[in-house]
Amino acid sequence: MAQTANILGPARNRVDGRAKVTGAAKYSVEFTPPKCAYAWPVESNIAKGKIAAVDAKEAQAAPGVLAIISHLNAPKPKEPAAKKERNSGHGIRNEERLPFGDDEVHYAGQYVALVVAQTIEQARYAAGLVRVTFTPEEPLLTMKAAEDKAKKPETNHDEHVQLKKGDVDATLTDSGLTKIEQTYITPTETHNPIEMSGTIAAWDGDKLTLWDATQFVKGVQSIVSRAWNLPTENVRVICPFVGGAFGCKGAVWPHVLAASMAAKAAGVPVKFHVRRQDMFTSTGHRTPTEQTIALAATRDGKLRAMRHVTNTLTSTVGEFTESCGARSTGVMYDSPAIRVEETVFPVNVSTPTFMRAPGECPGTYALECAMDELAVALKMDPVQLRLANHADNHPIKNVPFSAKHLRECYQVGAEKFGWAKRNAQPRSMRDGGLLVGWGMATKTYPAHKMNAAAKVILRADGSATVQCATHDLGTGAYTAFTQISSEQLGIPFEKVTFELGKSDFPFGPVAGGSNSTATVGTALHEVAGLLHNALAQLAVKDSKSPLYNEKADDITMVEPGRIGLKNAHAKSDSYIDILRRAGRDSIEVQSELKEPEENKKQSFQSFGADFVEVKIDPLLPRVQVTRVVSVINCGRVVTFKPARNQIIGGVNMGIGMALMEATEYDPQTGLPVIRNLADYHVVTNADAPVIDVTFVGEPDFAFNPIGCRGIGEIGITGAAAAVANAVYHATGKRVRDLPITPDKLLDIA
Repeated sequence: MAQTANILGPARNRVDGRAKVTGAAKYSVEFTPPKCAYAWPVESNIAKGKIAAVDAKEAQAAPGVLAIISHLNAPKPKEPAAKKERNSGHGIRNEERLPFGDDEVHYAGQYVALVVAQTIEQARYAAGLVRVTFTPEEPLLTMKAAEDKAKKPETNHDEHVQLKKGDVDATLTDSGLTKIEQTYITPTETHNPIEMSGTIAAWDGDKLTLWDATQFVKGVQSIVSRAWNLPTENVRVICPFVGGAFGCKGAVWPHVLAASMAAKAAGVPVKFHVRRQDMFTSTGHRTPTEQTIALAATRDGKLRAMRHVTNTLTSTVGEFTESCGARSTGVMYDSPAIRVEETVFPVNVSTPTFMRAPGECPGTYALECAMDELAVALKMDPVQLRLANHADNHPIKNVPFSAKHLRECYQVGAEKFGWAKRNAQPRSMRDGGLLVGWGMATKTYPAHKMNAAAKVILRADGSATVQCATHDLGTGAYTAFTQISSEQLGIPFEKVTFELGKSDFPFGPVAGGSNSTATVGTALHEVAGLLHNALAQLAVKDSKSPLYNEKADDITMVEPGRIGLKNAHAKSDSYIDILRRAGRDSIEVQSELKEPEENKKQSFQSFGADFVEVKIDPLLPRVQVTRVVSVINCGRVVTFKPARNQIIGGVNMGIGMALMEATEYDPQTGLPVIRNLADYHVVTNADAPVIDVTFVGEPDFAFNPIGCRGIGEIGITGAAAAVANAVYHATGKRVRDLPITPDKLLDIA
């Protein structure tokens, strides 16, 4: 149960913490190159149709206006060739259409013109003077309206979407089994990071610099360079800090290319800072889902069949699949018969995108609520039901999970929460006049790794600078990568400087899919080996070194700051002495970019469990989450404080999903009627409970040499279901369509 044995190093404070709290950290749109102008968009107020006319005469005459671009006059980059290889650096585009490319309108809120002026106030004023005339057409805004265009994708990012194992239909007709079948609904959710998206574009001849709020500087570099037919090195992308993202900054959205187009038209650098309301229409969202789950089990709780059928939305200008069933029912429980189906409906709404644990998050909500309903039907404890169906092997691939400690998560979580004291009868537990509910759910997220490279510059004073074009989304990556670099290089934490967020650095992958620590950590392991070898090459040629005339291949790091013989550690030499005697101020090495090795004999997946307490006044049925115990197995924990914070943040985001988050659209116009933080409710301090986080398990060295699996996304999975299950236990009422707002509980008094 002790978690300290699986944590790398002490609980470090964030290396970027002081810069952030003092305001010294500069985010992308806080840079201001000389002569920088400002852009303000003009949006479509229809969901489908054509632009009949753009009258910009009055706006062009407004003070400070430098340029107004639309489909009529915008500089035209070319369509970047589609390159969707997994793990590639070619970038991500969810909206597969160039801005201002033609007169077509595909969704409400689409950018149809962009005003550039000397100040942001002038740009905003002039944008209000642009008159755009539309020829509306009937939009498709619902699943029912788009039935004729629905598709069933076979794969999603190289993963199968439609799954089949055994005979589900026959098993579901077996009268001797206990069965449940229900539909669970999640609404559209919108990322609302503190930092909104934005791009500054500055041209210098045929060279372009972008300061972009992104999760993928190398992806932006690739897409933009191909769009403008430039050598890759002619496009620099800078993003030293990201003020939250949750997935919305992973793709290249229209504002990025629009900023570069506007800067070319105006002849000066242009800053395009996306407004909060435009975050609801132009940088993606989580698609709404309808998930119907059928489960059949024996009287002792053993699952015999699982069917998970999902309907989701995408747009008409981009294909996006959420993979709810494949990423939950397809991986979580042992059953001889499993069928997963997903249908995607293209509508005239902006394209959905990745949002924290895409697929797993809504998928675990539906599955874990269904498992709770099955437990009620069987009169079985929810934890015992899950233990009865624990899968040692991947249910579909039939290969063993690596370093899986889910049973331990259940055990530790139940003990810490006091689950044994739970009265299973709904409405049976009270705190004075308040109804008390206890619920739980399983958490899961796959272990991803991509490709990366890193550079190390070791100096003769014993300090080192490490570089990789990766990102810190506010998750603590600066600290984690400094910690890994310190361990792998054998250099004190305080003497390591980790630099990221620039496309000039060696390749780093998209900061998504909880892959960064595992991926970049592997690159740091590789570059550390190169550094030790480079030092060995100097030492074996130095007659004054204890390692003189030894074979470099027989030498490794034997303790921090020293290399020596693998089989005789006493024979060693220090980094500082090696460089000093060689007359070197520094030594530099860089690892190669290569595809990660795949181990198909094991399945790599992180697991966990949430135990949640809610309290509800039946006369004013607002749900208050009062206590959470979250137990996680994610391999090795690189740095404890940021890891714990990630789980706390994910659980709170799951509470928001369960109780308050929803983006509603006007059924006539297709525009979101909720477009700000006054109406789109997220968890605040007043809503956040005490969250007890525990990590269990051991390093997963079968997955990577650091032994870690990702942690950023697993925190949200299962959390909404645990809250919903606790609400049922408190009230006896099962709410299957999120969020669980007070109006849905008015009849519980």
